[in-house]
Amino acid sequence: MAPTNAAEGRAMQDAIGERLDVWRRWGQRHRLAQAMILNWAFGMAIGVFCAALLLAFDVFGLRSLLWRSDVAFVGSAMLCAAFAFTFGGVVAAAAVMQFDESNDRPGGRRRRAQPPSPQLPTPAAVRAEIRRRR
Repeated sequence: MAPTNAAEGRAMQDAIGERLDVWRRWGQRHRLAQAMILNWAFGMAIGVFCAALLLAFDVFGLRSLLWRSDVAFVGSAMLCAAFAFTFGGVVAAAAVMQFDESNDRPGGRRRRAQPPSPQLPTPAAVRAEIRRRR
Protein backbone atom coordinates (compact mmCIF):
# COMPACT_ATOMS: atom_id res chain seq x y z
CA MET A 1 0.00 0.00 0.00
CA ALA A 2 1.86 3.06 -1.26
CA PRO A 3 1.04 6.52 0.12
CA THR A 4 -0.85 8.75 -2.33
CA ASN A 5 0.67 12.06 -1.26
CA ALA A 6 3.56 13.47 0.75
CA ALA A 7 1.47 14.03 3.89
CA GLU A 8 0.44 10.37 4.04
CA GLY A 9 4.05 9.34 3.42
CA ARG A 10 5.29 11.45 6.32
CA ALA A 11 2.51 10.15 8.56
CA MET A 12 3.46 6.58 7.69
CA GLN A 13 7.16 7.25 8.38
CA ASP A 14 6.25 8.86 11.71
CA ALA A 15 4.16 5.83 12.68
CA ILE A 16 7.00 3.46 11.76
CA GLY A 17 9.47 5.66 13.65
CA GLU A 18 7.27 5.59 16.75
CA ARG A 19 7.08 1.81 16.64
CA LEU A 20 10.84 1.53 16.25
CA ASP A 21 11.35 3.94 19.16
CA VAL A 22 9.11 1.80 21.33
CA TRP A 23 11.23 -1.27 20.53
CA ARG A 24 14.45 0.62 21.18
CA ARG A 25 13.17 1.90 24.52
CA TRP A 26 12.01 -1.59 25.50
CA GLY A 27 15.51 -2.86 24.82
CA GLN A 28 17.06 -0.16 26.97
CA ARG A 29 14.65 -0.49 29.88
CA HIS A 30 14.29 -4.21 30.09
CA ARG A 31 17.83 -5.49 29.90
CA LEU A 32 17.10 -7.75 32.86
CA ALA A 33 14.12 -9.35 31.09
CA GLN A 34 16.13 -9.86 27.93
CA ALA A 35 19.03 -11.38 29.85
CA MET A 36 16.69 -13.66 31.76
CA ILE A 37 14.91 -14.91 28.63
CA LEU A 38 18.17 -15.46 26.76
CA ASN A 39 19.75 -17.34 29.67
CA TRP A 40 16.59 -19.37 30.22
CA ALA A 41 16.70 -20.51 26.58
CA PHE A 42 20.41 -21.30 26.89
CA GLY A 43 19.77 -23.34 30.04
CA MET A 44 16.93 -25.19 28.37
CA ALA A 45 19.23 -26.13 25.50
CA ILE A 46 21.79 -27.43 27.98
CA GLY A 47 19.06 -29.43 29.75
CA VAL A 48 17.85 -31.06 26.55
CA PHE A 49 21.46 -31.83 25.64
CA CYS A 50 22.07 -33.51 29.02
CA ALA A 51 18.85 -35.53 28.76
CA ALA A 52 19.87 -36.61 25.24
CA LEU A 53 23.26 -37.68 26.60
CA LEU A 54 21.53 -39.76 29.28
CA LEU A 55 19.46 -41.47 26.63
CA ALA A 56 22.34 -41.84 24.17
CA PHE A 57 24.70 -43.52 26.64
CA ASP A 58 21.90 -45.53 28.29
CA VAL A 59 22.90 -44.45 31.79
CA PHE A 60 21.44 -46.86 34.41
CA GLY A 61 19.54 -48.63 31.61
CA LEU A 62 17.18 -45.68 31.29
CA ARG A 63 16.93 -45.74 27.49
CA SER A 64 16.26 -49.46 27.26
CA LEU A 65 13.67 -49.21 30.04
CA LEU A 66 11.96 -46.24 28.40
CA TRP A 67 11.94 -47.60 24.88
CA ARG A 68 10.57 -50.99 25.88
CA SER A 69 7.46 -49.34 27.29
CA ASP A 70 4.32 -48.38 25.37
CA VAL A 71 4.87 -44.67 25.96
CA ALA A 72 8.49 -44.34 24.86
CA PHE A 73 8.02 -41.03 23.06
CA VAL A 74 6.01 -39.43 25.86
CA GLY A 75 8.49 -40.62 28.49
CA SER A 76 11.46 -39.32 26.52
CA ALA A 77 9.70 -35.99 25.95
CA MET A 78 8.88 -35.68 29.65
CA LEU A 79 12.48 -36.45 30.60
CA CYS A 80 13.77 -33.81 28.19
CA ALA A 81 11.17 -31.27 29.36
CA ALA A 82 12.00 -31.85 33.02
CA PHE A 83 15.70 -31.39 32.37
CA ALA A 84 15.07 -28.36 30.14
CA PHE A 85 12.91 -26.48 32.63
CA THR A 86 15.15 -27.33 35.57
CA PHE A 87 18.36 -26.30 33.84
CA GLY A 88 16.67 -23.24 32.31
CA GLY A 89 15.47 -22.04 35.68
CA VAL A 90 18.85 -22.55 37.33
CA VAL A 91 20.75 -20.74 34.58
CA ALA A 92 18.24 -17.86 34.48
CA ALA A 93 18.34 -17.48 38.27
CA ALA A 94 22.13 -17.46 38.27
CA ALA A 95 22.12 -14.82 35.52
CA VAL A 96 19.68 -12.63 37.44
CA MET A 97 21.77 -12.88 40.59
CA GLN A 98 24.84 -11.82 38.62
CA PHE A 99 23.06 -8.91 36.93
CA ASP A 100 24.14 -5.47 38.11
CA GLU A 101 21.69 -2.68 37.38
CA SER A 102 22.11 -0.32 40.30
CA ASN A 103 22.43 3.35 39.43
CA ASP A 104 23.82 4.45 42.77
CA ARG A 105 27.48 3.92 41.82
CA PRO A 106 29.41 5.69 39.14
CA GLY A 107 30.68 3.55 36.28
CA GLY A 108 34.21 2.29 36.02
CA ARG A 109 36.18 -0.11 38.13
CA ARG A 110 34.55 -1.46 41.20
CA ARG A 111 36.08 -0.65 44.51
CA ARG A 112 37.17 -3.49 46.67
CA ALA A 113 35.55 -3.88 50.03
CA GLN A 114 37.71 -2.64 52.87
CA PRO A 115 38.45 -5.22 55.55
CA PRO A 116 36.91 -4.41 58.91
CA SER A 117 39.20 -2.80 61.46
CA PRO A 118 40.41 -5.25 64.10
CA GLN A 119 38.57 -5.03 67.38
CA LEU A 120 40.68 -4.84 70.48
CA PRO A 121 39.49 -6.40 73.72
CA THR A 122 38.15 -3.89 76.18
CA PRO A 123 38.54 -4.40 79.93
CA ALA A 124 35.32 -4.58 81.86
CA ALA A 125 34.72 -4.35 85.59
CA VAL A 126 33.42 -7.63 86.95
CA ARG A 127 31.95 -8.03 90.41
CA ALA A 128 33.05 -11.27 91.99
CA GLU A 129 31.76 -12.93 95.11
CA ILE A 130 33.93 -14.95 97.45
CA ARG A 131 32.96 -18.60 97.80
CA ARG A 132 32.88 -20.05 101.25
CA ARG A 133 34.39 -23.43 101.95
CA ARG A 134 32.31 -25.94 103.80
